[in-house]
Amino acid sequence: MHLCSPTVGTSAARPCPHASASACSAHGRATRFKSALGLTHRCALPRGASPFQASQAPPRHPGMVMATPPEPGPGMAPPLNPGTDPGPAQDHTPLPSADLAPVSLWKIAAPLALALAVCNMDRICLSVAMVPLAAELQWAPARQGLVQSAFLWGYMATQLLGGWAADKYGGKTVLGWGIAWFSLSSLLLPLLAVTPLTRSLGLVLPAVLLTRFLVGLGEGVAMPAMISLVAQRVSPARSSAALGAAYTGFHSGNLLGLVLSPWLIARGGWRAPFLAFGAAGLPLLAAWAIVVPGRAGGGAQRARRGAGAVRGHRLADLLGNSSVWAIIVATVVNHWGYFIYLNWMPTYFYRTLGLDLRSSSLLSMLPWAAMAGGASLAGGLAEMLLARGWPRRRMRCGIQSLAFLGPLVALAVLAGGGSRLSIPVAVGAMTAALGITSLGQAGFVGAVGDVAPAAAGKLFGLCNTFGTLAGVAGVQVAGIVAEKTGSFTLVFQITGALYVLGTLVFNTWLNPEPQFA
Repeated sequence: MHLCSPTVGTSAARPCPHASASACSAHGRATRFKSALGLTHRCALPRGASPFQASQAPPRHPGMVMATPPEPGPGMAPPLNPGTDPGPAQDHTPLPSADLAPVSLWKIAAPLALALAVCNMDRICLSVAMVPLAAELQWAPARQGLVQSAFLWGYMATQLLGGWAADKYGGKTVLGWGIAWFSLSSLLLPLLAVTPLTRSLGLVLPAVLLTRFLVGLGEGVAMPAMISLVAQRVSPARSSAALGAAYTGFHSGNLLGLVLSPWLIARGGWRAPFLAFGAAGLPLLAAWAIVVPGRAGGGAQRARRGAGAVRGHRLADLLGNSSVWAIIVATVVNHWGYFIYLNWMPTYFYRTLGLDLRSSSLLSMLPWAAMAGGASLAGGLAEMLLARGWPRRRMRCGIQSLAFLGPLVALAVLAGGGSRLSIPVAVGAMTAALGITSLGQAGFVGAVGDVAPAAAGKLFGLCNTFGTLAGVAGVQVAGIVAEKTGSFTLVFQITGALYVLGTLVFNTWLNPEPQFA
């Protein structure tokens, strides 16, 4: 046992709450960050005590994976002899940001928001361009759903790879390559996929599917790289704010894509948004390389992960954890609804409500504006609840329950009204559903960094792989249902049922404590 005493307002020592002396030492390295907020911290051992005596203490959380157990198991290194210098690798507690200056939050959050905005503009432009493109190529709704889902197959393919690479090489590097890849691929559809040559060879559909698959490959690394970058470079105290800012940019990309795509199509045809948004990747890549801080040094990364922590990051270990499955199920449910909204909303307004292309796109931007506002609100809400003393589990589960159960009334209105709904009611219900759902950024998304702070990219990639598979199924099912029934009523009903299931599983299984630290 050692003592930990704050130096602000009192000099009285108190029992140290940290799991070990090494964790207390790691906490002390946050002094520069706390000093920027007007706080300092000092942790002290009793005189004469060895700093490694407390390292034999059991973990605070029963489910937490220990990188250095008291007794070595098969294949594990023996414990250090007394007096041996452990080196930096013996500190297994996740550290705050390696760059602790407050400005570092915005040096990461602002470029992330911009990158994710362009990422989503490249993604969503097809949902607007699909109306004139399908009319030109005479594609039925089922074929349109197939084309929309091609992006998701590529997106799913690089989730795990992107998360692993971001944890290993840094989120800045991985997302930089992703920006270059998806921008170039977006240019291929208008330039190479739909041409007189592909028409004469009957290869238009395979070519369009391939180009959208390639865009998905590039964008698939974006979200795992974002999560990993925030976990590596932003203080845990500000991570919710950083994620909220990044997701605000993410949803704003949908908004900008829906606003700009009809305007571009009216002036340059359906090819124009693909060309414009693809070309935007070049200045974005230059800004990304200049502004975003590089990866933390190797020593700091080893200290953050711990020498043996990688043994707890195997795929089998992640899949054997109930908290991981709570996040996976929530991701599946969220992505089912999200990708249906993303790909079919303009078509829903066009076919069900009888709006023209420009009006359907402009009205579609309102729900995405609500999502951008909800994402920004989510980060502040999470920090406020924690500051008021809410336990982290109560905060995560409460926000996620609101995100899933809140839209049920809106979905019931959309399912029950069908084509009889007035335009204001339909748009209002869709806006409410998406805006409330976006609060999940402080629910299941934030829980990724709680459960696996040293493998956040890998865990997010795993969860997003399952989620994207659900998105692929949702987009295709929505297309088939719309073609067979002539409405989206059944789609809204299925989505509502999944929201209830996701709420029950998340609240039952989640333990938002570091279990892969």
